[in-house]
Amino acid sequence: MTLLTNIEHHAQKNGDHTAIKIDAQQITYKSLKDKIVEKHYKLQHIERQATVALNMQNPLKLIIYYLAVLQSNAIPCVIDYRWPQETKNKIYNQYDINYEINNDEEIAQLHHDIMDQYLEDILHIGFTSGTTGLPKAYFRNEQSWLVSFEQHDLMMEIIPDYIVSPGPIAHSLALFACVYALYIGKTFVGQQQFDATKLLKDMCMMKSNVAFFGVPTMIQQLAHQKIKVPQLSHLFSTGDKFNHNLRASIEQQFANAIVIEFFGSSEASYISYNYNNEAPNDSVGKLFPNVATSITDKDERGIGLLSIKSNMTFSGYVPQRINNNEWIAIGDYASIDNDDYLYLHGREHDRIIIGGENVYPIEIERAMALNEAVHEVLVISQNHHKFGELAILLYTGDREIDYKEMREFLSTKLTRYQIPSKIVKIPKMVYTSSGKIARKEMQSKYEEGRFNI
Repeated sequence: MTLLTNIEHHAQKNGDHTAIKIDAQQITYKSLKDKIVEKHYKLQHIERQATVALNMQNPLKLIIYYLAVLQSNAIPCVIDYRWPQETKNKIYNQYDINYEINNDEEIAQLHHDIMDQYLEDILHIGFTSGTTGLPKAYFRNEQSWLVSFEQHDLMMEIIPDYIVSPGPIAHSLALFACVYALYIGKTFVGQQQFDATKLLKDMCMMKSNVAFFGVPTMIQQLAHQKIKVPQLSHLFSTGDKFNHNLRASIEQQFANAIVIEFFGSSEASYISYNYNNEAPNDSVGKLFPNVATSITDKDERGIGLLSIKSNMTFSGYVPQRINNNEWIAIGDYASIDNDDYLYLHGREHDRIIIGGENVYPIEIERAMALNEAVHEVLVISQNHHKFGELAILLYTGDREIDYKEMREFLSTKLTRYQIPSKIVKIPKMVYTSSGKIARKEMQSKYEEGRFNI
């Protein structure tokens, strides 16, 4: 694999350069190469194309075994060590995982049957977040990430020496950033548990430029620490688009940084990018030139369900491989303008139908987020005997906003039927493991009467 070849090259040419630093642990490229060889020898009995679950809390150990499994022509399966054992067992049985390596480096054989399809270009098996059930396993091929790396390189005139991405390596973004750093011979800096203050202080000590990869909730915490990092040259975000207040904080705290927001998913990889806020206000960014799109079931506004295909996508859900010519349904309502800017109008299952009209919560959320009294906002639905559904606006903020004020604020930005029927101030939002607002859980809390309504 190209990744392993590159690591060997970096070990020969720049062996004393730090490859990985996570909390108190660090390793040079030469030592990393030696560790890969050592663990590869330990894995000699593992069959070609066997699937190997890496159930490890130690992030450096996980990365070393990830690379050693690849060196053994087997397929690493990146397990989140925080999952309950019951969830792990279900995954092992659902996907006939062949081996598990735990944090004590004990190797256990789980299932004997090896996948019989061609998998030698597979980098790993990853898993979705599992917020709606058992995490789904998917194939990630190496070439798709190499193409994504090239897109990163094109956005940076000079590639920073440090690639920083906090959080568990099992999260696809941290793993992506780590593999990217190793591929190009830079230093990956991670944190097992995200600590904004410590990370900023660590970045201040770095001797050259830094690129940060994270989600908006992490970036929000960084921006609120009031610690400036002149070395931060690039800030990459995946997830929800920044609201006005966060963007202003970023511009003030990280004035030297080029800010690039990506829209995509673990399966589809990158779909669009917003380079230094060049995209229109309601757009998530410009489509990558190698991404083809299809929008089906369009309404009168040109909004429909988005599907994409590109050479950056995954290779299908386990055990069924797909190729780059197959369309991947994203599950979002979307529209595209004449300049190839992509606009999202909400997840397929989040759409609200009020009196026969399609209402997309994200459009209301974007409009209300412009209110300076609002920190975070979420629109959910409530059943109604006459209109079918009603929109309910939940928000966190500094003060109470009554219904009249909300209606007057939104009336110049939205149509009459889009304006929520109720507004509720809540103490805090609930988040998914990837840092996004847990819409489904918030809906349940509202229905259970957990908020003062």
